[in-house]
Amino acid sequence: MKRVFAITILNNFVSGGLALTIPLLLLDRNVNLAEIGIVISILPLVFLVVRLLFSAFADKLGWASFFILLNWPGTLFSTAIYFFANSTYAFLLGKIVEGVKESSYWAVIRTTIFSLSPKQKAKEATKNHAFILLSNAFGGAVSGLGIAYMGFSHTLGIMIIASTIIGIPAAFLWHTEKRDSRPQDLSAIASLDPRGKGKTFWLVSLTLSLFSLAQYPLITLVLPVFMAQQLRYDYSLIGTVLMLYYLVSSFAAFSTLKMPLGVGRVATQCLIALFAAFLLANSSIYFLPLFLALALVHGLGIGLYEFMIAKAILNRLTVSVDIGLLMIPTRLAEFTSVLFAGFVAQSLGYAPIFAASGIFFTAFSMLSFYVIKKDVKGNLR
Repeated sequence: MKRVFAITILNNFVSGGLALTIPLLLLDRNVNLAEIGIVISILPLVFLVVRLLFSAFADKLGWASFFILLNWPGTLFSTAIYFFANSTYAFLLGKIVEGVKESSYWAVIRTTIFSLSPKQKAKEATKNHAFILLSNAFGGAVSGLGIAYMGFSHTLGIMIIASTIIGIPAAFLWHTEKRDSRPQDLSAIASLDPRGKGKTFWLVSLTLSLFSLAQYPLITLVLPVFMAQQLRYDYSLIGTVLMLYYLVSSFAAFSTLKMPLGVGRVATQCLIALFAAFLLANSSIYFLPLFLALALVHGLGIGLYEFMIAKAILNRLTVSVDIGLLMIPTRLAEFTSVLFAGFVAQSLGYAPIFAASGIFFTAFSMLSFYVIKKDVKGNLR
């Protein structure tokens, strides 16, 4: 698992760095918020299509090759494109390639974890998600400080170096794959058939999308721009604040490994999310504690998120495909939410977006609690 976690840390260090760097770089080049939203929204749209295809072939061909043949070069190429980009179209191309590299990672990462740790699936996936948050934290911090003191080009250069290093743990992971349980009687394309998955499967799918609606547009677009335009934070402070967000979320995600799931926990995180989200737009000097309160509850949500996925794909052979199908509403939610978030913020301000985040997270928490506590016959335990 150490090699898996190493790939996770490097991949998401770059992802976290790019998530902060690209909207600020476009803003620095006087691209308006609506256009920035269009550029960023391309990634989840590419992710939706490419991940499903990758998932289908991963179940047939194996997951190890995806890290070294697709994720490693994809990460390197996408950062290189951003480094040389001199137009909005170039940034769109960068987001397409970045979508491919993210697809290659997410198409197989949980399959890898479930294969290497079959008795601790949900816990190891939650731990991996916590490492994602940690690496996003350091990626955002390095980007913010790098932009402030070295400029955008040097910061992207650091991301290129990190992208190159991914090849080392990816190469070592090549020979660790277990290949004995892969279905051989189903073609890759036929395995994408969504029929027969069951009501719980699609309820989990819908619930996961609510979590992305609560978090994705805020972190990838709205909050970096909000801090730059409304709060007048400099780049180093923006990077530091986002680092704190991910650190708090990661700590909360790790804590859920030993934290019992109960009505009290769910109710508390819902109340905190609603309180923080509705006050965030006009928070001024109280922005940081409210923002970190959201980070805390989002981290607590990670445990619910991963346990639901583990339950939905229990005893299935086409694990990569099933997880990819689970994520279809999530990818659509990310695409539409980022696409429209820029237009909403530009025309109505930030308050509606922040409030919607709290409402979506509350709905996610309540539904996920219901799904996790429900047995196979539909009765609550």
